[in-house]
Amino acid sequence: MANFICPVLNARLTSPFGWRNIGRGKEWHQGVDLASPIAGLKVPIYASASGEVVWAAPLSTYGNSVRILHKIDGKTYETNYAHLDHMMVSKGQLVKQGQQIGVMGNTGGSFGIHLHFEIHNGRYAVGQPNAVNPMKFISLFNTNQENGDELTMSQYTELKEMITELRKENSDLKKQLENKLDAQKVREPLDCHKDDWKWFKANGITDGTNPQDYVTREQVSTLLHNMDSFNTKKFKK
Repeated sequence: MANFICPVLNARLTSPFGWRNIGRGKEWHQGVDLASPIAGLKVPIYASASGEVVWAAPLSTYGNSVRILHKIDGKTYETNYAHLDHMMVSKGQLVKQGQQIGVMGNTGGSFGIHLHFEIHNGRYAVGQPNAVNPMKFISLFNTNQENGDELTMSQYTELKEMITELRKENSDLKKQLENKLDAQKVREPLDCHKDDWKWFKANGITDGTNPQDYVTREQVSTLLHNMDSFNTKKFKK
């Protein structure tokens, strides 16, 4: 999936993609409307991806509009940013992802300050035949628009899939471990191992807290029993 970022910092979705009725009858909304969580400010609008500005002028009910042509992984996309208060780029200019291209406004056929944002899978055309739901490409919760280092929707989806797969693998390993532990028989330390452990504590070799499990005790005790110096010291009496 192409790597797009939300053009508004920590945006609020006010009108989704698809059919809607906002007082003008049923209509097809070929983009999404985004508002800022903080009202009354000159809210910056950012390029959703790197590309070339192919339109930067008023356009019918869009008002002040900027369109950017993108070439991503061999595919062509075009984004549209409408109802801008004013534009900060011009036609033919190359922009980077996260670069400010304008300020949120209320121009054209708009009922309030917001950004109408479109993503086209291919070139923009009258009637918006290539318009796709931007929410399949972007996340509303961005942390650093200008650097473009937010977690995009495509990255979020990929990360979610990875986490799901890791959880599945972890669950399988946990079951295997539980089955293996259930198959083991609980064994008590031999008397000689218990006796050795008491001697370790008495002579300051251990405080008795670690290790205490049977296997470790057995290994330590067996190892020391194979050492002539240990046996001489312990059993000299």
